Amino acid sequence: MGNSPDIAATLSRLDFYLDSSDRAQVARLLQDLRLRNDLSPGDLISLSSRELRNSMPHGVTQDMVDQAFALVDRAEQLCLTQAEQRPLADALTCLARFQSKSHLSALALASLGRAEAIFEALQDAENLFRCLNLAAKILHDTEMYQQAVDKLEPWAHDAQRLAALSTEQRYSLLVNLAAAYSFLDRPLDATYWQEILYAEALTLAQPARLFRDAVNLANQRLWVGRLDEARQLLAVAEATHNAHPINKEQETFLLQNHALVAWKSGQHAQAIELFRQARDSARSHSQWPILGRALRRRAECAEEAGLWEEALAARKEQMELQQSQLAAMRLNNSNSLLGMLGHARTQAQNEYLRKQGNQLELELAERNHELKRSLLRLQDEIEIRRQAEAELKAARDALELKVEERSRELEHAMRLLLEREKQAALSYLVAGVAHELNTPIGNAILATSTMSDSLRANVQAFDENRMRRQDLTQMHRAMGEGLDIAGRSLHRAGDLIQRFKALAIEQSSQQVLTFNPLQVIENTLAVMAPALRAGQVEVDAQGLQAVSLCSDPGALGQVLAQLIENSLLHGFQDQAPPCRLTLSCTVDNGNYVLRIEDNGRGIAAEHLDHVFDPFFTTRLGQGSSGLGLHAAYRLVTQSLGGEIKILSSAGAGCRVELKLPLHIHHPAG
Repeated sequence: MGNSPDIAATLSRLDFYLDSSDRAQVARLLQDLRLRNDLSPGDLISLSSRELRNSMPHGVTQDMVDQAFALVDRAEQLCLTQAEQRPLADALTCLARFQSKSHLSALALASLGRAEAIFEALQDAENLFRCLNLAAKILHDTEMYQQAVDKLEPWAHDAQRLAALSTEQRYSLLVNLAAAYSFLDRPLDATYWQEILYAEALTLAQPARLFRDAVNLANQRLWVGRLDEARQLLAVAEATHNAHPINKEQETFLLQNHALVAWKSGQHAQAIELFRQARDSARSHSQWPILGRALRRRAECAEEAGLWEEALAARKEQMELQQSQLAAMRLNNSNSLLGMLGHARTQAQNEYLRKQGNQLELELAERNHELKRSLLRLQDEIEIRRQAEAELKAARDALELKVEERSRELEHAMRLLLEREKQAALSYLVAGVAHELNTPIGNAILATSTMSDSLRANVQAFDENRMRRQDLTQMHRAMGEGLDIAGRSLHRAGDLIQRFKALAIEQSSQQVLTFNPLQVIENTLAVMAPALRAGQVEVDAQGLQAVSLCSDPGALGQVLAQLIENSLLHGFQDQAPPCRLTLSCTVDNGNYVLRIEDNGRGIAAEHLDHVFDPFFTTRLGQGSSGLGLHAAYRLVTQSLGGEIKILSSAGAGCRVELKLPLHIHHPAG
């Protein structure tokens, strides 16, 4: 038995609006139901259960818990007299929610289990799923992730069950399952479902869901090392949030993921600052799980960077948070337990007054037995919390020893890292050489092959006495074109080989002279004048002053030529005039500072840290070998004994600063 059909439909809509937190619709339906005069006792219990649930966002009080127990009592009596099971299931589900909010997880799962059994017997798939979803949330809150997976997997892998769920129900199921997989370190399973959810979110006009799915998938991507994809997904989430602000709590999760990306990208200082911001945001919005994770990740990031004081501070904050949560949980459990005991006594007294005889004694004994089991489970939970607190104290005591151990490991790890970097650079070098030499050598081979075919045809014609003046003229033209192509291609290949050889600067060719850098600049501009005119580049070198440098003038000329060529090839690419190149200098603290600035396209922020790396280029295969700025860096730092710095941002031009010592510099040997 259960609610009448029209009232059952209204209660179902009410459940939907409660799930989606639509306060206006919930208030309207509750008022409509209260005004009806055809509600049965079972309908009133079901309605009261939903009214109690609607009051939960404002906080859980002992009075509300007592009301939930009273509803269960009324429903049990109704079940005995009229065999109405559904109101009892509704009341048990409501009670489970209050028990979960009071951190009585074991009791909440027990109440929910009774409700599930009733809904399964009634074949009520919708409410059975609500029980499943609530159970998964409770298991997540108590970190019982494997149990959550065990409950959710049968639904996720049952196509018939999935098809019967609404879009929101299916989404809730898969989000909970992906989260459980993630906490169990099963990234492939978590990523599988999260990719499905994100693909669906892209097709729906639901900004909140798109934001949540993009951030969740980004979190999965970064833990498997796919940082570029993680950044792209976070950009989607950020754009969604900017266009449709979600809520402040989601901003904390976004900050946390930006911090993780910075950490995994090796930007430890930026990551630590973002973890601090996430910590502050989580505290201000009482997001305790995210706060705990932010503190833990910040400590791990600091340990990885060797920032032991920062790591100790984060661990201390983490310990203080867990201690405060344990204290609050103990107080809450104590208050909830006292309330339960009081309710149990009152319930026993009322039951004794209502019934007499052996039946009363049996029921009372059973309830007392259940209460004892609940108390034992509660004591087990408290003991587990105590053990966790003791383990945290032991971890704090062992942290100082771990710092010393990590210091010893650091040197060994750095040596391994350098070896890996050398291997990576060698692989990149081989790939760059092969790729860049392939085109000119291929062109030369094609040209010589064509000339060979033409020559062979003319020799045959000559031997057969078929030679015509037209054939000879055509052969001369083909030979000329082929030699021109082969010459240009081989010259290009030779030029590339010379660039590769420039990676190892010949010390024997370096010379230390006293010279005026202004003369070197003027000579370099004169040599580059045709290229500058062809690119319609205006040069401003009026602000230069004459000084004396004791260094290698040839190296300075090579650096200037390379920087100007870099502006022509990259800075002014596809840019409409006017294109300007400005050179200026100052003498600062015993150093000659030369600045070369253009108004070109600039350099993207993600590329700035790599511009001096060998073979790093955004135009690989388009005539750029990625060696120019690396060669300039080596000339400045080794031959000239100075420093080179690039300041730029996308769309805002580029400025290169050379700081060269005025005194005599002996190149590094």
